[in-house]
Amino acid sequence: MLFSLHAIRHLVLFATCVLMCFSAEATDSVASVSLKQSGDLSGETLGLRYLRDTRQTLTIGELRKLSEGQFSVVRQRDVNQRFQRGDYWLKTSVHNASKASMTWVLRHPMPITDYVDYWIFTNGALVTHAAGGDRTLMSDRQIPYRIASVRHTSEAGQVSEVYIRLRNKQAAPMHLVFALSDEVTFLRKISNDQLLMGVLYGIPCALVVYALCGWFINGTPSSLVYAGYVLAIMGSWLGINGQLAEYVFVDKPDIANFMLVVFFLLATIANCMFVREFLQTKRFMPRFDKYFGGVIILAIAGIVLRALGLQVAVIQVTIVLLLTHAIAPVVAILVLRGRAVFTRWYLVAQLVYNAALLIGIAGVRFAELSYENYFFYCQLAFIAEVVLLGVAQQDRVRILQREKSAFEQKYNTALQVNNAELAKQLEQRTCQLREAQQRSEFMAAVKTTTGRIANGEFGVRLAPGESPELADLASNVNVMAASLSRLEGARKRWIADISHELRIPLFSLLCETEALLDGVRTINKRAIASIHEEVMRLSRLVSDLHEVALTYLRPLPCTFTSWQLEALLMKKKSEYVRYAQEKGLRFSVHMPPGALLVKWDKGRFEQLLDNLVQNSISYTDAPGAVTLSIKPGPQRVTITLEDTSPGIDPADAKHLFEPLYRADIARSRRAGGSGLGLSICQAIIHAHLGNITAEPSPMGGLAIRIDLPHSTDKI
Repeated sequence: MLFSLHAIRHLVLFATCVLMCFSAEATDSVASVSLKQSGDLSGETLGLRYLRDTRQTLTIGELRKLSEGQFSVVRQRDVNQRFQRGDYWLKTSVHNASKASMTWVLRHPMPITDYVDYWIFTNGALVTHAAGGDRTLMSDRQIPYRIASVRHTSEAGQVSEVYIRLRNKQAAPMHLVFALSDEVTFLRKISNDQLLMGVLYGIPCALVVYALCGWFINGTPSSLVYAGYVLAIMGSWLGINGQLAEYVFVDKPDIANFMLVVFFLLATIANCMFVREFLQTKRFMPRFDKYFGGVIILAIAGIVLRALGLQVAVIQVTIVLLLTHAIAPVVAILVLRGRAVFTRWYLVAQLVYNAALLIGIAGVRFAELSYENYFFYCQLAFIAEVVLLGVAQQDRVRILQREKSAFEQKYNTALQVNNAELAKQLEQRTCQLREAQQRSEFMAAVKTTTGRIANGEFGVRLAPGESPELADLASNVNVMAASLSRLEGARKRWIADISHELRIPLFSLLCETEALLDGVRTINKRAIASIHEEVMRLSRLVSDLHEVALTYLRPLPCTFTSWQLEALLMKKKSEYVRYAQEKGLRFSVHMPPGALLVKWDKGRFEQLLDNLVQNSISYTDAPGAVTLSIKPGPQRVTITLEDTSPGIDPADAKHLFEPLYRADIARSRRAGGSGLGLSICQAIIHAHLGNITAEPSPMGGLAIRIDLPHSTDKI
């Protein structure tokens, strides 16, 4: 909302004060034919005529001798003429046409005049001489009142001649403004005047207290400056209304007149300081800030010059400086155009003041408005301004507090979020540090464990880490240790098996040769054939060992050619059937009809079939069966060789292709194999980019499955 409820309450209070002021002024100027009936006369009804004494030499006696034609009638348009520096004589007469005496009072409401003198003549004789004006002591006045006044009692039917002299020594304006009242009306006027002044000064005093309280509570410098501005305005009012001389500097008119200018300049200084603080011109508009700073310097210089005795020039400068109010709204609009909500009441206050000032000046100059009413309404405008400035100040404090509260809330929220983020980061860093420590400890354990494994302690195992990565690493180290332990065992077993396998034929040869040397056996063809058989057995064993050893160093050399798999199987079938029958077994081949073209090493594949079939027949108990199945696919060929009992444990099946490994040592010994055939078969399959596996057969024995591509060129 543009206007808050708090600001509306201030407006209601201001409107109430304004209504009180209007009601207090309701007794002024009521038109009537008789002074006794009306109680107050002014303007043309007084019948004033004036004469200017250019040489300032006329006396009251000389004036009375002048003809009526030398005087000009004071019209309403003459009331606000600016008569400066000189003597002006006015005259009129009061005729008491009633049957009773009447006491009346003639006053000059405009106090800005150096000297005012009244002469009253009755029946040609001087009966009253009263002095007044800004430079007249209160003790020298007939009526000790702030306005130059004279009291006189006219008897019934009596005519009283009244002469008035206005004199200014300085080039200050004088105004032909007078009012005639009966004593009762005058006293009532004084009473209302006191009441009005109480209201006019009471509101600013309350605003001063309000500003000081705001400064004490909120600590804003603008509140203190605002209080100083209101006090300076009240001081200027006291000077304009003549109350400095009446109540403050009694019988010291020179000091009162001096302080009038000083208060105006102090008000200008305080206003500029308030504008700079309230609008923050130094921050948002440095050029205007320098302008207001220059005005403050000029005002201070004006006070110094007035103290040195200069008056008229200082007064003119003061009037010009007072118009700095008019530029403040422009500055506010230019400076804070994007923050109009911040200066809304300030703009209204300045517009009210400047509107009243401009209307008053135009009214005095062109609309024949009396200066008495003009100053009264200017004071109302000042009250409106200071009230609205107070509202603006409070509104600014409220907005700043709201912004501060919003900022604090935003800051606290951001701080909480930041603290939560820092706590989260701290927790993450703590976890990372803990993980780093665990990894460091784990890596130390890995170093120790691998060192022990490198020293041959293959039985040592590493405890798994807490994180998955460390657990995987520990598992890999343990698998490596197990593999090394198994390889070490295989190496030792292989050495033992090789030495055992070599020792048997060598022992047979030794026995045969010793028998021949000792003459136990005679050298004949049979003895030589026996020796030859043992030598061939030893040669095959060494050849197999050499071939297996080469597979660890490089791929098995193969020559790939295209040929028909069916033709090879048909050729070998009769040989395998005969060999199986010798062992009391059945051998069968299952292959789909049609030619199957493959690109393999034919010799190596034939060696593969011989090793597998002979191994299966050798290890199968009679009566039993051995089956060879061929299942071609679009890209690969599956070969399965199955036999009947004895079977094999699944744990031993995965070790069958290791060199010299036997699942059943007693049966192996019976079969007479070297234990290298399956290792050679695995090397042949790997050379053809295939796979070979062993597992228990549904027939009760062993099942060996081979998966080969039709051609290695398509891989």
